[in-house]
Order: sequence, then C-alpha cells, then structure tokens
Amino acid sequence: MSHWLNPLLSPRSIAIVGASEREASLAAMTHRQLSDSGYDGEIYSVNPKYQSLHGKPCYASLIDMPVVPDLVVYAISGTPLEQSFDQALKIKVGGIVIYAANYIENDSEPRLPARLCDKARQAGIPVCGGNSMGFYNYDRNVMVSFDRPPVDRPAGHIGLILHSGSGMTYLANNDSRFCFNYVIASAQETNATVGDYMDYLLDQDSTRVIAIFLEAVRDVPTFIAALEKACEKSIPVVITRLGRTEKSARLAMSHSGAIVGNHEAFIAVCGRYGVILCHDADEMIVTAMLFAAGFRVNSGGLASMLDSGGMREQMIDLAEDHGVPFARISPSTKKVLREHLETGLDAVNPMDGMGALGNNTFQTYLECGKALLDDEDTGLMSFEFEFRDGFSHYPELFDVARQLSAYGDKPLILVQSFTFTNLSNTAAELTSLGIPVINGIDVALRAMRNLMSYRSGSTAVADSNEIDFDPDAIRSWSLRLNAIESCDEITSLRLMSDFGLPTVSYSIAKSFDQTCAAAETCGFPLVLKTAMKGITHKSDKNGVKVGIENIQQLEVAYRDLQTRLGDQVLVMPMIATGVEVSVGMKSDPQYGPMVIIACGGVLIELIAERAFKLAPVNAEQANAMIDQTRLARLLAGVRGQAAVDRAALVELVVRFSQLAFVLGEEINEIDLNPVIVNQSGCTIVDALVVPK
Repeated sequence: MSHWLNPLLSPRSIAIVGASEREASLAAMTHRQLSDSGYDGEIYSVNPKYQSLHGKPCYASLIDMPVVPDLVVYAISGTPLEQSFDQALKIKVGGIVIYAANYIENDSEPRLPARLCDKARQAGIPVCGGNSMGFYNYDRNVMVSFDRPPVDRPAGHIGLILHSGSGMTYLANNDSRFCFNYVIASAQETNATVGDYMDYLLDQDSTRVIAIFLEAVRDVPTFIAALEKACEKSIPVVITRLGRTEKSARLAMSHSGAIVGNHEAFIAVCGRYGVILCHDADEMIVTAMLFAAGFRVNSGGLASMLDSGGMREQMIDLAEDHGVPFARISPSTKKVLREHLETGLDAVNPMDGMGALGNNTFQTYLECGKALLDDEDTGLMSFEFEFRDGFSHYPELFDVARQLSAYGDKPLILVQSFTFTNLSNTAAELTSLGIPVINGIDVALRAMRNLMSYRSGSTAVADSNEIDFDPDAIRSWSLRLNAIESCDEITSLRLMSDFGLPTVSYSIAKSFDQTCAAAETCGFPLVLKTAMKGITHKSDKNGVKVGIENIQQLEVAYRDLQTRLGDQVLVMPMIATGVEVSVGMKSDPQYGPMVIIACGGVLIELIAERAFKLAPVNAEQANAMIDQTRLARLLAGVRGQAAVDRAALVELVVRFSQLAFVLGEEINEIDLNPVIVNQSGCTIVDALVVPK
C-alpha cells in the first residue's frame, strides 16, 4: 500500500500556481529547478494572466487543467491562495506545498493558517508548509523549491527534516560532503507533521539516518510511533531541538506557530527511544554524516593519530569535556608504535606521529594506524593532519587514509582541527570515498561520541504489565484525587504507603497531651512538624523541629509551633542519618508523567542537577538515573562514610514510577524530599502530592 505522503514527496505531476515569466519569481525558479534537476514528470503552469509559459499551455485555474496533478505548489499567498486551495481540495490533488507564511493583516478568526489546516485535515490531503522552502527528493530528482542545492551533489542517505526554511538553505544547499535522500522543510505543518515525514523516510530503502532541526512536536502519538519504528529498523534519529530557553520558545511560536513544550520531558522521550540529541545544527549534520557512511561502533574507545603535539593536547582536553573515551591500547600495540615512531615520540593513544621534517611519514602513519585499528579496545579511529583544498604538507597521508579506510571494518574519520579551514572540495571527494571529513575538533569529538553511544534497535521501555498494584486501590485513589484540590502531608504519605512505598511512621496530635502520648509510642529522638492545613512548605515557616531528645524539648517545640502556626502536629521518629534524596514526578501535558531524581534536602538547592525519565522505569533505568547525578558517589560513600543501600532506593524509584504511571491522569506533581537512604534501607520522610 502506497504511503499517504507519496503523492506529495514523489509526485508524477506537478502544478505550479502563480506561474510567472519573471526569472526571479518563486514560481519561475521552482520550474527551472525541476527542469534542471532532471524531473521526469509533467510540470503544469497555472496563472490566468498567461495563455502559455515555458513552451506549454498555462491554465487559468486548477479546475481548468486537463488532469488532476499529484502535487500543487503555491507561489502565491493570502486570499488568492485560499481560493485556489479550496479548488485543490475539491479536485482531490495528492499533496500541496505552500511557500508563503499566510499571515494576513486584519484577518478574521480563525486565521488563514488555521483555516487551511482544518480544511486539509478534513480532506485528508498532506500539505508541506506554509512558510516552507519545499523539499528535495534525491531518489527521484524531484527538487521542489525556489532555492538550489549544489549541482554536483549525489544522492545520499540522510533524511533531513527542518522546521526552518533558512536551515534548509544552510544545511542542504552548501557543502557537498553532506548527501541526502530527502530534504523536507515542514515549517508550519499544515497537514503533515514531523512524525509523518519520519514514517515516510523510514520506509525508504535509501534512508540510513534521520536528522531533524526541530521546533516542536505537534502530533505526539505519530512522533512516538515513528521513534518506535526507527528503533525497530535500527535507523538512528538525530535531533537538534530549538526553543530550549523561554525566549527562543516564544519566538518559535511567532515563527511557525509551534508550541514548544517542556524540554526536560522531550529529553526523557528521546532517552527512552535512543534518539541522539545534539547541541546545535553543526553537531547534528556531522553526526548524521557519520551514520550515513554506514558507520557503527559496537564497543571500544577512540584511537587517534595526529600530526601535532599541540593539537593532541587540545584533543585530550576536549575529549574529557565531552566524555569521549580513548582506546586503552595493549602492550603489543604500543610495541608496534615504538618500532615505527621516531625517538622522542610517545607510543600512546592519542598518537603524535610527526617526526623531524616528516621523516618516513607514509610508513610511520600507515603501520601505526594498522596497529591501532587492530587493537581490541579500538572502536573507531580519527586521523588529524594539516590539509586544505589544493595543498597539504604531507599529501602522502591522503593515501594512508585511503588504505586505512579499506584495512578493516572500523570507522576512520579525517579531522581538521580548525572549523574555518577551506577544504570543502577535498572533503566532498574523500567523503564520497567513504572517508568522512570533519572541520573542527570540538564538533568532531561530539559527533564521534554520538556514534559511539548509539545502540542499534535499543529501546529502554519498562513493561507496564509488570505493575502489580491492587486495582481497588488505584480506583479508590483516582476518585479521591479527582475530588480534591490539594493534598496535605498526611494524605500524601498515606498515598505512598497504600502503594507499598516505604514511608516514615507518624501520629497526628492536636494537643500537647496527645503529642506526649504519641512521643511515648514513637520514642526519642523524634521530629515534630506542623500539620496545619494550607502550609505546604513547612521549613519555610520554621514548622519542622528535629532531634527532639526528651519531654522538655518536646514541650518547647510544641508550644512554639502551637503559638505561631496552630495546634495540630505530626510526630515522627528520627530516621537514622543517611543520604538525602529527592524523588519527584511531574505530568507533562504532551508526554505524560515523568520521574525526576536529584540530591535531596538542602543539597537540592546547592547541586543543581537532576535526572528524569518517562514513567514507568525499570531497575536498569533507575540505576542509570542515579549514575547521571552525584548521587552515585554519595550513595557509594564519600570521605570515609559507609555506602548506603542503593538497591533499596532503586526499588523505591521503580515502584514510585509505577504509581506515577497509573495515577498520572489525576496527579500534576509529586515531591518526596527528603527520602533518606541509609545502610538499612530508605524511607520517605516528607511528601507532597499536587492533584490536577
């Protein structure tokens, strides 16, 4: 069965509405681009001003055409576009591309972009844009755009989707080393979202990697389904997400109408489905280039050869910054290096192999390169030496690179340490031979880290079928949470306890006599907290008294709380000292409940780091969350302190995530802070639940 986007992205016939004889017009440039690129389908011109254009008849409107075109390209805007758009839907064209942004001054509500969206969705016709620069289909030479890619660029294996038209110009119309099968400027996504385009690209045999310059996910279920499909097919997805900051998120709304959403929740989704998130477009496209070359790294670290000691030191520093591990080469590998390196050059990885005046350069780098590639701990190799278009001090090193590339199955990547070096022609030639070239050691290391971290077909999704909560408890608490606007600490702790999470025992007291009775049951030392309604953050009100050792201290503490805050208090035992952890949940409107862990107690303010994943999580994921933060070191014991029960914390996080999952429709936030983890287990000593 043909994909619903096929008439849009692989059309057999195209009508250009707003056709023009002006060479600089969008319509004329689109027609010229299609003709020059070798498009073998029919191209029709539509404009009532002309009888003929480009040596063929020109039609007054779409309904005057002799056929129904697969694709309509709009080089007009505003009211004329809407009128023709209605015609396109009436005759059931296969797809539509809209260049214009379609914001009309003094437009009625709903505004034109929303009207077009509603109409297209009702008709079930895909629309790329508005505010789009079109698309390139290299597989069939269908170049629907008023811009031009390099004429010498061959078809490749990167499927590129962009919410930015200018991003299409920068990424797809410049350096020929980046080769695509499809480039799609989805922009406003009138009726086809990034998830739809991903699904289409995943069906193309030529797609090895999908790169996305993303503002927002407008259709979450379709996006998630595409990510699952990418995992099943072992096709990497590489994303640069825009709108990470509040200011850029506001501008995204004005640019393409995109509501960006919570960035942490998006990171959690990407983590679940193995998406590679990139800091910027440079990292994204370079990473995609490596995957498009067919590279994979199953294990091991980076082996690197350079022609400069200074560049080697820079590489080592930056590799540490970006978490890139170097291969730990064996003694036998070091022996081979020593046999070929000049005296004074260290047999280490990374290796500087440039001797005095480049003596015996070819043989030195070839043999050392083979030894490094043969090492069991080498996963990939980078090769850095000075070259630019038309010149290199050591041109023989290009032949070394070719031989090493063919030597085995481990990736070889050429690196030029500086981003501004003019080498695009040389880079395009070498990349076409399967030897990718990267400008800039920083972005090269980030891309290689991404290549090393990708695991084919890996999804880390906890099985919700393993949740064993009592259905009656779920139903009861769901009804209760829907009926209340807020939860006090007592209710919050009871919720945790009812679902099997380890909570501190407590007694409620409304007088000093009741407090004394509770203390006798609890035992000293103990904690006294205000339990007055409306006080959410007790510490801010000095409403928590800890370390109470006897009845005299208890009376002083109670009278203070009674006088300032009210009669009702909670009496709790002092939990043995341990590591304080914050465990939380936040419900994201797009992606659902998300589990968050961080250092707890006062450390939550001092150590601004946290790990988050979509609920539910399994034990492996919970451990990974801990390892992302400094909690791992604290739990293992620092400065002579004994290690605490990490396994108990993992069990708590897993069960808490299951609670967040089953009650995610009813709860907006949960804050467990602190959870005290000591050698005998872990205990929730404070809880706050915020219903929706």
